[in-house]
Amino acid sequence: VHLTTEKADGIIFSTPTGSTAYSMAAGGSVVHPAVPAILVTPICPHVLSFRSMIFPDHVVLRCYVPSDARSTACVHFDGKHRTELFRGESVQIQMSAHPVPTINRADHSSDWLGSLKRNFNFNTRVKQKPL
Repeated sequence: VHLTTEKADGIIFSTPTGSTAYSMAAGGSVVHPAVPAILVTPICPHVLSFRSMIFPDHVVLRCYVPSDARSTACVHFDGKHRTELFRGESVQIQMSAHPVPTINRADHSSDWLGSLKRNFNFNTRVKQKPL
């Protein structure tokens, strides 16, 4: 099913583990790593209605460069391995059948929430003085 033709500076496809960095900076959702999902986050979309979306992990997504596109597109995998996509070409995005295991100090949720708080000062602000 064709969802949309994107007009934006780029698009991020990520796992929940990847959602707390680049995708979050672009306005994407923060998703717990245990949630089996694929996140789609537009980078500076040219329309306000194109927002971050979360798909179940069994969905296979395909991103095409339209045959009438103004130019080619570039694909980066974790900021590396730059590949140029020409008009009419596409890239397929799907969850790996072999997820990477992680090592946790306490448990998955405590480590993740602690990391958000520690690294991003998640939802904290300077305490105000009383009036």
